Amino acid sequence: MKKSILVLLSLVFLFASQAQEKKAASKNKPSEDLENLQLANQLAKFGYKTFSASALLEAAKIMSSIKTQELKYESFKQDPPAKEQTPKKSKEGYDLPSILTAAKKYADGDAKLLATIANVEKANQVTRGRVGGPAERTDLISANSVHTYYINFIADELAEIAVKGDSDTDLDLFVFDSTDNEIAKDVDYTDKCYVSWVPKWTGKYKVVIVNRGGVSNRYLMLTN
Repeated sequence: MKKSILVLLSLVFLFASQAQEKKAASKNKPSEDLENLQLANQLAKFGYKTFSASALLEAAKIMSSIKTQELKYESFKQDPPAKEQTPKKSKEGYDLPSILTAAKKYADGDAKLLATIANVEKANQVTRGRVGGPAERTDLISANSVHTYYINFIADELAEIAVKGDSDTDLDLFVFDSTDNEIAKDVDYTDKCYVSWVPKWTGKYKVVIVNRGGVSNRYLMLTN
């Protein structure tokens, strides 16, 4: 009996090891801008969890300094096509306006905090919409679905993409060139993904986000 149990445990360990090998996380290190945007996301998450206006404000300062804009892409599709379903209750917003709105709410009338928040809002109004540089997009991916984007990147310059989900499911990230060759991926067991590569030519690259879970996931995608 003990021998059978040992054999069974060995098989479970073997299969787990094989699965882990198939979903190895990317070991690339994000650039400073993208790393700071990820830090801002974590600060905002902490701020929402603890109702901290200060943490949300620090997240907003980082995002404002990097001046992200709405991610523009050549085309987008979802596979399978989205069906009628009960809307998923929206969680906290991780875009700059949502974070600043929450910071004002949690500031609880603190004049100093409110003045600083107003300054960040004013600075953002001046610089928003700048051509080039980091970009972001928030979207909702249905259960067991695939989102496909076609995005242009520049030859011989570092290209980066990061994805942060709402922690409800596992998300995987893949990038393919114009000849459909896979050139980057992050397929660990979380919904935090990061890939980087240096394009050989300027043009359109296919970016694929896969939801491995049985419920929808609201994610933030960042590019450098």
